[in-house]
Amino acid sequence: MDSDLYMGVDKEIMGRFDYKGFFKWILVTAIFVFLGKVVWENWSQVKHTPFTLKLFPFILGTLLFAISYFIQVWAWYLITHKTGIAIAPRETIESWFYSQLGKYLPGKVWLLLSRFYFYESRGKSKKAISLALYFETATMMVAAGFIFWIAFLLTEAMDPFFSKNLWAGVLLPFLLALVILHPRVIEKILNAILLRLKKEPLSLSISYFDVLKILFICIVAWMAGGVGFYLFIDSVFSVPFQSSIFLTGALAISSTLGLIALFAPGGLGVREGALVYLLSYMMPEAVGVILSVLTRLWMTLIEIGLIGMVYLFSLLQGEKEKGNPAWDIIKRQKDQNRREKSQ
Repeated sequence: MDSDLYMGVDKEIMGRFDYKGFFKWILVTAIFVFLGKVVWENWSQVKHTPFTLKLFPFILGTLLFAISYFIQVWAWYLITHKTGIAIAPRETIESWFYSQLGKYLPGKVWLLLSRFYFYESRGKSKKAISLALYFETATMMVAAGFIFWIAFLLTEAMDPFFSKNLWAGVLLPFLLALVILHPRVIEKILNAILLRLKKEPLSLSISYFDVLKILFICIVAWMAGGVGFYLFIDSVFSVPFQSSIFLTGALAISSTLGLIALFAPGGLGVREGALVYLLSYMMPEAVGVILSVLTRLWMTLIEIGLIGMVYLFSLLQGEKEKGNPAWDIIKRQKDQNRREKSQ
């Protein structure tokens, strides 16, 4: 009887065991083991590499990379404005930065869900929120692809790539993505799906010009982040300024690959692997491994720092508003408006 009880408990524990999560972490670990093996086997190269720490490029690069996040928030705010779900700028900043914590969980869906529920709690349309999230993800990915293609065009290190006529294979998906981003194309696809689900069709208010404008802002965000990334790399390992274009493209495509790798929290391992491969065109592979890991730490600290700053500002602003006698009246009015919208 006791043995049956124990067997039942064992089966229940095994049933709760997250096999998918386990194998995801095994895969991420395997990537880092491989990268570590590269460093170990080429330690002589690493040992004689002239690593430095130049303070001015490091600080300037960090500031530029931080600014790139706020440019992304600007793009997101424009998307919400065009899709009719815009909220106050301060709340937009808070929701965007807080949702970034979700990408460090496996699946990437938590980033989208956290922002979805934030806007839904403000009485915004579920369809409009979904469309806004789609446009944000799509424009950032297409912008990354565009920068990556331009970097390939302007980088001599990629000559072997062009000699094999592979450049067209990179350009074709980008051109296809520009077509798919057209609101009328998206509208037809979505309405076909809604018709099958016996749901009411929708009409997109955003124009193709608006989409292209948002795409341009996303390109600017990647460029600002790319220059910041170049300055960070140059602060620890000297690289020529001409490499800034290539490094911007490398950052854009490796970050995008990390984003679409659903099994890797925050693109962990995937982004590093892609970045090491691209950096190997301009430096020893083992050095690229070390720089990719340092980049991960640098970017994570910037994100955490920005989220902390936004949270602290929110607390201070909240205390300031509470000290205002009119705050209670304003707060009650806001709560009443939200209840009316949700009904």
